[in-house]
Amino acid sequence: MTIEIEHTRAGGTILHGSVKGDGVYEIVQQHGFRYSQNVGIYIRSSRDKEAQHWQINRAADALRAAGHEVKIEIDEHDDRSFAEIESAREERAEDRAERFSDRAGRATAASDARRGAAHSIGRRFELGQPILVGHHSERRARRDQERMHDNMQKSIEEGKRAGYWSDRARAAGSYREHRNDPYRTLRRLEKLRADLRRQEQHHAEAVEKGYDSTDRHARLMRDIRKEIEHWEEVVEKAEAEGVKVWGPADFAPGDYVVCLGSWYQVARVNSKTLSVAWNLRLAPKQVMTLEDATERGRVWTHPVDYTKVRARCPEEAMAAFRADGKVPGTKAARAASEEQPASAVRAAQAAKPKPKATKSTSDPKLAKRVYVTCPLGGAEATLTWWNGNSRPHKDFEPVTLTAKEDSKFHRSVWSRPLQDEIARILDEHGYVCGKDDWTLSRDRSGFVRTIQPKPAPEEPAKPGVETAAAPLLPLAG
Repeated sequence: MTIEIEHTRAGGTILHGSVKGDGVYEIVQQHGFRYSQNVGIYIRSSRDKEAQHWQINRAADALRAAGHEVKIEIDEHDDRSFAEIESAREERAEDRAERFSDRAGRATAASDARRGAAHSIGRRFELGQPILVGHHSERRARRDQERMHDNMQKSIEEGKRAGYWSDRARAAGSYREHRNDPYRTLRRLEKLRADLRRQEQHHAEAVEKGYDSTDRHARLMRDIRKEIEHWEEVVEKAEAEGVKVWGPADFAPGDYVVCLGSWYQVARVNSKTLSVAWNLRLAPKQVMTLEDATERGRVWTHPVDYTKVRARCPEEAMAAFRADGKVPGTKAARAASEEQPASAVRAAQAAKPKPKATKSTSDPKLAKRVYVTCPLGGAEATLTWWNGNSRPHKDFEPVTLTAKEDSKFHRSVWSRPLQDEIARILDEHGYVCGKDDWTLSRDRSGFVRTIQPKPAPEEPAKPGVETAAAPLLPLAG
């Protein structure tokens, strides 16, 4: 009998001509084919997609090697719009939800029946009757005990199975809502546009170099454009219904945004994301300010995609809310945002006089950083003096630091003995460590930290002639 492997966009990749026990499924299973009572032997997730030629050809070669005659039919033609494709997916999701709900119902009924049987058997022990060892009733009591345990175990297993199918039914039932969520759709559009640009590059390269993949890239570009057009319509419909799609024009530095249930202050407004205040030690916190995220003069931030923002509150409005001991909700924040739009806040920030930039008067003869290399558990470390360009300073020679007898630098720059040695060397050269902390070098070979000259010691106050305090003036009136 001839085995036929057929691929269409609507049906996916399906194997025809196999009967139970002919060994075909055992062969193609190793090449990604699966079996379903509803479909038969097929490749999972192959519907509405390009044929996986390498997968199909490998399975066909394996079948031919086993003595089967194989025919391959691939039809990539598809006149359906993406809306029709998505509608068919939603119908299949509804069928899955109904099917999974039935399975969950049967498992729940089986679990209840097993638990009822166990309780029915256990009624003879309700008053605490123990098993009478050596009595004629002992064998029956032990059998009942085993039956009770068996029924309760089966009840628990069926209950877990019911929970599993209930979760599957809930996921399938929320397919439409999940797919048409405007914020998820915006993230999906970003990925699709990147895929389209990639396929356009591949297509141009294939045309230029004469590759035989030109048609495949053209089909993929066509499919992606249809999908982008459909999801853009979904976003436009959501905006028409009142869903707010956030962007860079809606924010100004200093604003607060709601993300994942908390308010975060905005440090920077970027084209794709917002850089918001972040301090892991304080999270989760109802309101995270830039002050909370400042450590040793550095503001720590975290990127937040615009699609994850749910509300905006201006800095002045948030200060007023917090002064009253309140945290605004989305409605109150929306009203405050309408009173102080981001454009007005940015205009006010631009109108403020900017502080004059101070010209750097750094002395090139001074070292700006130190670079330390030390293996974990090593007995020696090397300290290199760097200039402002993160290069070895020409006026300073590298210093080799040696651990004391019977000791090692156990944790690199965080080792107390090594820190003491570094501080001693810096002190000898008239330097101290800067306000920042040790950071890993770009090539990850050592650690770097800024240094600065030691401040000059304060001169003791010279004894002077004490002056009498000026007499207090009488108050007017």
